[in-house]
Amino acid sequence: MRLNIFVIDDDPDYGELLRYHLKRRADVAIRLFLTGEEAVARLGEGVDLVLCDVVMPGQGGLETLRQIKAQRPELPVVMVSAQAAVSVALEAMKLGAYDYVTKGHDDTVKLQTIVAHVAERLRLARELTTLRERLPAMQGLRGIIGESAAMARVFSLVQKALRGDLTVAIQGESGSGKELIAEAIHYNSKRRQRPFVVVNCAAIPRELMESEFFGHEKGSFTGAHARKIGKFEQADGGTIFLDEIGELDLGLQAKLLRVLQNQEVQRVGGNETIRVDVRVLSATNRNVAEMIREGKFREDLYYRLFQFPIKLPPLRERDQDALLLADHFRKVFLEKHPDVEPRPFSAATRRRLLRYPWPGNVRELKNAVERALLIADFPEITPADLMLEESASFAREALPEPPPEPASNHPAERITRITEPDEIIPLETLKVMAVAHAYEVCGGNINKTAARLGITRSTVYRLLKKREAPSA
Repeated sequence: MRLNIFVIDDDPDYGELLRYHLKRRADVAIRLFLTGEEAVARLGEGVDLVLCDVVMPGQGGLETLRQIKAQRPELPVVMVSAQAAVSVALEAMKLGAYDYVTKGHDDTVKLQTIVAHVAERLRLARELTTLRERLPAMQGLRGIIGESAAMARVFSLVQKALRGDLTVAIQGESGSGKELIAEAIHYNSKRRQRPFVVVNCAAIPRELMESEFFGHEKGSFTGAHARKIGKFEQADGGTIFLDEIGELDLGLQAKLLRVLQNQEVQRVGGNETIRVDVRVLSATNRNVAEMIREGKFREDLYYRLFQFPIKLPPLRERDQDALLLADHFRKVFLEKHPDVEPRPFSAATRRRLLRYPWPGNVRELKNAVERALLIADFPEITPADLMLEESASFAREALPEPPPEPASNHPAERITRITEPDEIIPLETLKVMAVAHAYEVCGGNINKTAARLGITRSTVYRLLKKREAPSA
């Protein structure tokens, strides 16, 4: 697969230098342009990545970036400049730049890494397109929206999980869509005509969980007025989805292990052994490996459940998928509520949707879109209509205060040790110090710094700029 790159730089020698280093990849085709105007005019001729200088005579790099994004918002553009000014880099990121690389600071090495990453994203995106064309009738995938490389991996794993009856464990944060993935696996498997039974392990009282799983006989305990068929019997021939599997106590884990090993259940209070044919899918947002170390999850059960793991990425790691999902939720909501004014998202709102970290993942995004459609008063939906700050503040107030952290060697503690006993360091200063430290640890790599800290690249640039600013 060939990666088509446009290099825009008024210095033809630097352009040839990039061509020399990047052409070491046999699958790269490079076209050089001395002006931004010429490159913008040729965008329709097929390009996968743009490397653009910042300072050029005539139309500058930032204006070129703005025009490229207006025509091809999905096209990755890397700004390459001799200037190391954080303010320029921050402006480029606001305009949608993929990254910012400074000339003369291992720029060719960094650009080779970026090219490799973009090539991998393109390969996965094309693989996803092929998969969709090959399986146009796949059911259960209708609600799973995404064109990012991360979701392409998920779609590929879902397709491969259909080949057999291995137990599948879906891992992901709350609200990321784990049940949708389980539905996709069931409704595209050979068991699609049989039951799909969902069990939320976190919602069932612990004392009733065994009865819910395996059923009970009449009179087996107080309140058992009739025989009850358990979830495993209900799912016979089909699929059972055990959501929040990390909430099971150790006693029930042992009984579940026997079911997985023997495909047999025994109702509470009964002596009859009942054969079942069930495929087990499970999901959790907890760190099961850590639970095993703490003795809270059986290691043998782990190997039974995690035969085929699928990791579902959080929304903040899914590139442009937030916009695709927002458009999808808007369309679905308007179809269900034709009396609601079909207001579009403003440009500022689309940027906000793209840059917000979405701690509640897809569920939070859906809530924000539907809420905005109801409260918007202007011709377009504004960022304020999303009410993201209000929602986050309400969630913080509703949640209990976390317990105090034990003493440790965390970097933040090392910072406080250099202050006087009664001195208070402003929170924003600590943020700046933490980002600066992470930036140094990551070798000056903005992408790695943002990923390690769990923040956006623009936030990294903003805090680094504060570090450079003179104090009052």
